[in-house]
Amino acid sequence: MRLRTGGAPVALPAAAVLLAAGVLLAGCTGHSGRPGSRPAPSCSPAAGAGFSWPPGIPANLPLPPGARLGEVRQLASGFTLVTFTAPGTVRTSLLEITAALQAAGYTVGRGIVGTSRSRLPFTRDGRPGVLELTAVDACTTRWQVQA
Repeated sequence: MRLRTGGAPVALPAAAVLLAAGVLLAGCTGHSGRPGSRPAPSCSPAAGAGFSWPPGIPANLPLPPGARLGEVRQLASGFTLVTFTAPGTVRTSLLEITAALQAAGYTVGRGIVGTSRSRLPFTRDGRPGVLELTAVDACTTRWQVQA
């Protein structure tokens, strides 16, 4: 390889050319995007029949597809706490449940929104409730509904 400096060609040793090429190629990650970034995971919905809301939770409360029941507890306050998991991220789940609650006639309050954890209060017909979403992994969210 020859470079021009001022007008006279200058020869570069082959080792220097190979070294420069190696340094330039070392940053290649094999996919487009920022170096060090990872492609988004491909999340597919979980199969299964899901479940129905237990007594104490309004039957018309929207339930995400693919929900898998974890636990149901009666609290001393008189509320029922239902814990389950469903496919999706916290952000996607929060956007979808907010729209579904509003479409079902619920009033959605101002909540706390984060990338790995969110909290959303809601009411309908004077009955309060709260929904808490927590990331389990990139494709699964743990839901806790208290109503």
